[in-house]
Order: sequence, then structure tokens, then C-alpha cells
Amino acid sequence: MLYRLQNVSYSYPDSERNALDGASFVVEQGEYIAIVGNNGSGKSTLSRILAGFLEPSEGKVETKENLHPGIVFQQPKEQIVAGIVERDTAFGPQNLRLSKAEIELRTIESLSVVSIADKALNTTFELSLGQIQRLAFAGIIALFPEILILDEVTSLLDEEARKSLVEFISQWNRKGHTVIHITHDADEVMAAKRVLVLEKSKIVFDGSTEDFKNNSELYEKIFVPPVEKIELKDFTKEPVAFSVKNLSFNYDDYKVFDSVSFELKRGSLTALTGPSGCGKSTLFECLAGIKKYSSGEIYSVERPSLCLQESEASLFEAYAADDVAFSAINRGCGGKELLKRVKKSMNLAGLDYTKYADRPSFNLSGGEKRKLSIASIIAMDSDVFIFDEPTASLDPESRKNILLSLRHLADSGKTVLFSTHRAEEVNIADVHLSWADIKNKKDDSASVENSELKKMNPVKNSKTLETLARYSKAFSAPPVIPNSVVSVLPSALKIILFFALFTAATVANSVPFCGGVFAFCILYSLLARVPVKSILGALVKFLPWILLFAVVQMVLIHPDPTDHVLKDFGFMIVTKEKVLYVIKSFLRTSGIIVTLRAFIFSTSERAVMDGLTAVLYPLALLKIPVRYLVLVVGIIYRFVPLLFEELSCIIKTQIIRGSYANARGLKKIKILVSFFVPLTLQAFKKAQYLADALTARYFN
Repeated sequence: MLYRLQNVSYSYPDSERNALDGASFVVEQGEYIAIVGNNGSGKSTLSRILAGFLEPSEGKVETKENLHPGIVFQQPKEQIVAGIVERDTAFGPQNLRLSKAEIELRTIESLSVVSIADKALNTTFELSLGQIQRLAFAGIIALFPEILILDEVTSLLDEEARKSLVEFISQWNRKGHTVIHITHDADEVMAAKRVLVLEKSKIVFDGSTEDFKNNSELYEKIFVPPVEKIELKDFTKEPVAFSVKNLSFNYDDYKVFDSVSFELKRGSLTALTGPSGCGKSTLFECLAGIKKYSSGEIYSVERPSLCLQESEASLFEAYAADDVAFSAINRGCGGKELLKRVKKSMNLAGLDYTKYADRPSFNLSGGEKRKLSIASIIAMDSDVFIFDEPTASLDPESRKNILLSLRHLADSGKTVLFSTHRAEEVNIADVHLSWADIKNKKDDSASVENSELKKMNPVKNSKTLETLARYSKAFSAPPVIPNSVVSVLPSALKIILFFALFTAATVANSVPFCGGVFAFCILYSLLARVPVKSILGALVKFLPWILLFAVVQMVLIHPDPTDHVLKDFGFMIVTKEKVLYVIKSFLRTSGIIVTLRAFIFSTSERAVMDGLTAVLYPLALLKIPVRYLVLVVGIIYRFVPLLFEELSCIIKTQIIRGSYANARGLKKIKILVSFFVPLTLQAFKKAQYLADALTARYFN
């Protein structure tokens, strides 16, 4: 026996209902259990209780002694703990204190299982969401857990990748490992031997897969028939509403896609299919003006409204109806018309307005958050809509309802484009475009600049996202840390050297001392083989702020009577003491920046945590819980890039919904300041997610 649950219930804080209600069942060694149920039925809550992340509000959970479960969370980004793909997968085996050879072997094998071994040296921020889902799975498989708990682990994968992963899971089970798989897919359920069905937080069925399939009433209630093939419309007389000509996009030297060309007719519903990671999401962000494409042209009757694939990142208002209303308000909608549009949009997305209007946005289930993000975009009432994987993580009934809603939008005259990995979902569309159809398709036809269509350039404030991406990269170690005098030092010595220089740069209080420390910081950076261009670039970017600080010092700070006045401009008095203070400030701050950059450049996330553990070992002998300090530092080290990413998601949402796209001057500053509240709320959530991710990788 691995688990025995007796009348287990769980209620989230500030919730009036149980997310899980009276669950009782036993899990034996070697079982393969599928857990199914509609969105919000309690499946993810149950998985977190089994993995030990939640304590039941009521009831009892008995667990086999020394059981080590491995859980893959529903939101894959929650599970990433390192900035480089191979380091993320290696993190768990390193926590098991395995040999270097064994760690490398497990890392390669696990990445190969999910077909991203070729991305081993990529940063995790460069991966598509589907690739991140594979990486999250690889990180847990590398632990060789006794029981594997999978929460919708295939929801973002293409058909081929999904089948491959399900086959691996079946093979894993045949070797005697226990698997609990939460899924919305009938074929994945059929791979299991036992099925649990949750409905309204209660277990309503617990039996064999065969008995579940023979229970036609329950089976058809869970797996509703897919949408039927529609009768294709004749669009030959309809005008072109959206045109893409020879669009290309590069990340530095990496070409994501080249010469993408296609057209969409007014009132059409178009499905785009393609393998995970091929560039569909990047293309959609280019089409919506969020990303600056390398070359090509986009023409449209209106700026398209994009529903992002990552649904939770698209939400920032506290309550569901307010989040939907935000989009409509920015389009000039108000009064009774606003209420009418919010109700219609929520109902089209499958969220009953009367039930969900006052529900806290961030307390919704993963599927409900996706529906809310869809409703928020529908409320914009645009002429052109783009939906990136709108049915991912949704139960079959919700998937069907969303597809019918997209059909409704097209039938009402809107031009709708959506991406999907499900072959049956193409049936609802008027046009099916495969990725192979539109890439490398050179379009030499006449320009459409003089037609009714308008040329769509990237929105002005999309440059903010490029700036954030550069800053985020500066706070991450490179894929391959150069072999240097600093990088080969033991982890503990790296920590000691860094803190010594960082502290010296912080407390230096005279110009000679500051100058000497700064010289050592530069030497430390050069010994770490940080490119000179990178060092100079960081200092040059910081110089304007120093100059601004100097001017403020000269204008606002009144000199003492004993100060040596160098120049009196009336409104500004320049003294020797002020000049020296500015010089010290520049040297101190520059030393801190250079030292921090060199440390990040030469030290991986794992080395930081290992080094701190070694340095604090004497305190651990005194029974002081240093693990928590190491955990916090590990979170901070990973957290800065995460915050940049989270801020980027907030800005994307604000651009899409119209508030930040072309803001200027004081309005732009006001909007940027308003980002602080959602960013702070998300920061607390991300910190908890990251702590859970570290725990899931057996960090202790």
C-alpha cells in the first residue's frame, strides 16, 4: 500500500466550498490510475495532497514510510528551477547526491525521453510552453520516483509528442512503477488500468478502465462527442481581412521562422496546426504587434486581439468580471453596454456570469483561468481575433463549447485564427493551415498597401519587452560557463570570494579605498572571463543614473560651512566634498554591479546552493536550520529572471488590451507604476511556486 485516503476534504483559504470533498481510496504499488473530471472538480487539489504539498482540512492520509513521489504540476513553468535546460534536469539528481557520471547520464536520458536533448544548452526562457512542459516532465523523471503523479502533463503537446510520452509512461508502469495520471484525453485514460472520476469535488466512480468505458452514461458525460465537420463556406467573394507576407523572425542568430505568408478572409474561422516549439506562439505575438519581426509585412483591417497561450499570465484584476471588463473599458465601452458585453463574453467562454462574476480570478482552477482569459479577449469585440491554444487544459465539454464560441464569432462577421494540436478540432474551421503550408512560402504578389487593409507595425511600447529580455539575460548564467580561474574554484570558496568583494564594495568609504576595491572587482570580473564589452556595457548603462544622482546632489544638498566651494551657480553649489561623494558612489555602485555580474557569469544555480550549504555547515552542526536560508537564496537567485518574465507577461497583457500599447509621457509612467500591484501579487505566488518546485526536486 502506498496511500490510503479516508474521507479527505480540502478547502482553500477564503473559499466557501470544498475543492475536494470526502475522498476515500487506496493506491497500491504498481498501479496505473487515471483521474478524470471537468475543470474545477478537484483533480489538481487531489494530486497536491498525494504529493504532500497540501494537508487535508478533514480526513486522514496514510502514506507508505519513506515514500518519494514525483509530481509534474499542471502549470509547467511553476516547476522550472534553473535558467539552462540541462541544469534544470540535473537539479534533482544533484539533490540525490549522485555521482557526476550518473547525473549526466540521467540528464541526457531524461531529455531524450521528451525529445529536447538538442535544447540542452538553451535557456529555459527560449523554450515554447510545450517544450517547457516536456522539460518539467524530464526534471521529475530524472529523480526515478517511486510514484509518478502527472497533472495534465500532455495538455500542451502536439499529437506525435503526446503519443510518445504516453507510451513512455506505460513502459514506466510496466517496470513496476506506480502512475497517477490526471488527464482529459480518452486515449490516455484507456492506457491506465483503473479510473477515478471526480464530479463537483467528490469521487463518483472508482473502478477498472473497462468498467468505466462500459458505463456509457458516465463515459459520454466525461468525453462528450467532438465537434462535427462543418459545411465549408464559399469565401471567394469575401474580402481579405488579414494578410501576412514573407514574415521572418530571429532570436539573435537563431531563425525561428522564415517567409511565413497567408491570408484570412473576413468572417472565416481558420485553424493553424504544427508541432510543439515550431514558432506558432512567436508568430502570433508578431501578428499582434507584441514582437518586432525581422522582415516581412502584415496588413489587417484592425490590430488583432490575441489571447495568449499562458492563461494565468493574462489575468491581473482581482475578480473575474473586472478582468473581463478591463478589456472592454479600454475599447471605449461603458454603462449598460459594458455589463451586457461582459456577461456575453463570459457566457461565450463557458463561465456563467451569475456564478463567476465575483469569484477571485486567482482562486479559479487552471481550466477556469483559461476560460476567463478567453472571455477577456472576446470582450474587446475586435474585427480580428487570434487564440493561441484556446482549448489546452480544458475538459472535453469545455473544449467543444469554446470551439462553438469561436464558430459563433466567425459567423457574426469576425475573422478568427486559432492554433490547436488536436486533429478533431480542425473540423470546426473553414480553413486548415498547417505550419508546413505557411512557412518558407515566398509571396511575390503585389503589395496590398493601397487596399482597405492597413499596414500593422509593432506597437511602440513593445520595445519595453526587448529591454526586459536583455536585463533578464544579464541576471542568468550563460549556457556554458567558461573555464576560468574563478569558475573552477570550489563552490564554498566562490561564495566567500563574492561576499568579500561585495561587502568591501558596499562599505568602502574613501575615494582611494573605493578605487582599490573597484580595481579588484574589475580584476575578479576579468578572471571570471566576463567579456570586456559586457563590463563596459553595464557601466555605460549605469552612468546616466550616476549623472542624474550627481545633479540632484549638487542642487538639493546644502553644503556645510567648512566645505570647499569649487563653483557657486546660485541654484547649485559645487563643493569638493560633493564631488568626492559622487565619485565614491560611482565606484561603490560600479564595483557592486561588476562583482554581481561576474559571480552570476561564473556560478550556476546549483553551485550557489552547494556553496552556501558548505559555508553554513558549522551553523547546521549547531542545529540551526540553515536549509531555509539556502532555500531562500536559491529562490532569489532564480527569482530575478522570473520577475522580469512576469513583468513581461503583464506588459504583454496590457499592450493587447489597449492600455499600454501606445502610451506616452506621464500616462506611460502612470501605467508602469500601476504594474507594481499585480507584479507584487504575482511575485508572492511565484515564490511559493518556486519553493514547491524545489521541494518536488527533493531539495533539502
